Amino acid sequence: MSKDKKNVIWNMLGASANAFNSLLFAIVVTRVNGVNEAGIFTYSFATACLFYMIAVYAGRTFQVTDITGKNSDSDYIYHRIITCIIMILVSIIFVLVKQYDIYKSSIFVILCIFKCVEAFSESIYAIIQKNDSLYKVGISLFLKAVISIITFTISNYITKNLLISCISIVLVNIILLIIYDFRNMKKLEFVKTKLSKKSMMQIFKIGFFTFLLTFLGNYLINAPRYAIDDILTNDLQTIFGIIIMPATLMGLLGQYIIQPCLVGISNSIKNKKYKELRKTIIKLASIIIGFGCVVIIGAYLLEQKVLELVYGVDLSMHITSMMIIVVGSILYSLSTILSALLIAMRKTKIQAYMYIIVAIIATILSYNLVNKIQIVGASITYLLTMLLITVLFTVYITYCMRIYKKEWKEHID
Repeated sequence: MSKDKKNVIWNMLGASANAFNSLLFAIVVTRVNGVNEAGIFTYSFATACLFYMIAVYAGRTFQVTDITGKNSDSDYIYHRIITCIIMILVSIIFVLVKQYDIYKSSIFVILCIFKCVEAFSESIYAIIQKNDSLYKVGISLFLKAVISIITFTISNYITKNLLISCISIVLVNIILLIIYDFRNMKKLEFVKTKLSKKSMMQIFKIGFFTFLLTFLGNYLINAPRYAIDDILTNDLQTIFGIIIMPATLMGLLGQYIIQPCLVGISNSIKNKKYKELRKTIIKLASIIIGFGCVVIIGAYLLEQKVLELVYGVDLSMHITSMMIIVVGSILYSLSTILSALLIAMRKTKIQAYMYIIVAIIATILSYNLVNKIQIVGASITYLLTMLLITVLFTVYITYCMRIYKKEWKEHID
């Protein structure tokens, strides 16, 4: 098998397994610990994913597509250690401000540590991916996902203790980071430098808008959850967590479609190959839209029955909400690809401004609609948010491509 095929297949398997983890964790908690604790877990996990954006900062996409050569691989690793520390401090401050009880606070902080380990791994994955070994990243993600869910399930069934189960997956991921990820990185040739304050500040500066947009992008997905946490109950938080799962899976689709294309997209931009870049964008968008149509049909026929069978929760009152979220999830997947394209183009500042505007709108919508029509309101908020951000990204990328066509005229094949 060629390395390109291995990269695509293992990246798909790894990204899929990693995304399915949250779904499988939620299934185990719902069935073993009950709907109330599942609400605590799904909310804490979703918010830990938001804080993960602090630790990962500009993210793997930014690191992989950094063609300037001004920052070494070691610089990115040092920087990731700093951002991980910041994330943990923010999570502790958050639970103190929200005044959660000791149990919910402990679950929340442990899950933040879990995501923190994942964020640190991403800096190593970027080095491996830049050396054209994306398949090793996929293998790592796959191993961590499978072993984590097995460990979590066994631990939870034996102890019936959610806190112990969360601690177990943190330990598993730390062990795999040491014995697998570090070993893969050491086999590669990469630039090793000493810790430099100047380099750290430079990465914080050049990556700020990328961090801001990824943080706000994650906030947009979960804005309804925060309104539910403040207004409704833990059991309704569980219901929303269940019906929004298709959005997670569609977001995954966008990720494993875009990741193998990032290096090629960066090269097209660097070498000013307009036709090649345009062809890639159209191809990626077509895949998402085509697959999305299939998903809508499948969701209408099967989603309620499948989710009820898996989670053991009655969803008959939430069919409308489920279909609203499915449509929104397709737009979310498309926006994921468009966002990665804009990051590769280094159009991060304007993208961040778009997110700020949409985040304000999403916050106002979520609290108003959740307060009035509960889960349906949360679902409508999600759909409208994804529609608005996708339209904004599409318009701006169309504008950028027109500019590129004029500027790169002499380079067009």
